[in-house]
Amino acid sequence: MIYLDTSVLGAIFFREPGSAGLVTWLERKRKQGLTISAWTLTEMASVGGVKQRMGVIDAQMRQQALANFQRFASVHFGLVEIDPADFRAAAVFIDMPLNLRAGDALHLAVARRTSARLASLDQRMGEAADAVGIKTLAPA
Repeated sequence: MIYLDTSVLGAIFFREPGSAGLVTWLERKRKQGLTISAWTLTEMASVGGVKQRMGVIDAQMRQQALANFQRFASVHFGLVEIDPADFRAAAVFIDMPLNLRAGDALHLAVARRTSARLASLDQRMGEAADAVGIKTLAPA
């Protein structure tokens, strides 16, 4: 199973450079089981909001990207709910010298609980995953 970090999905659905290659990569990995967490839904909404406030995209593009993501996710991704223990594990990860944001620590906690490999474009997340024993997979 592969747990997709928001950095991968944000790049694809908000059409950042390299997104076409990421789509191809997702297609190749689909049979291995692609998962996201309920937290990913919140973070994707946040990515859209930030990009709109920064003037990178307009409201219509934000709404379209999020609708495309939600449709795609409902068909192609398994959805893992957040368990109360994930919050406790995330707090432990934040206490470690990993320089993690709370949301990133929560992604790591879910990936570890589900024994999934983490796919992320965020180098810091990859290093933190290695530090807490989560296998990583470079999306390329």
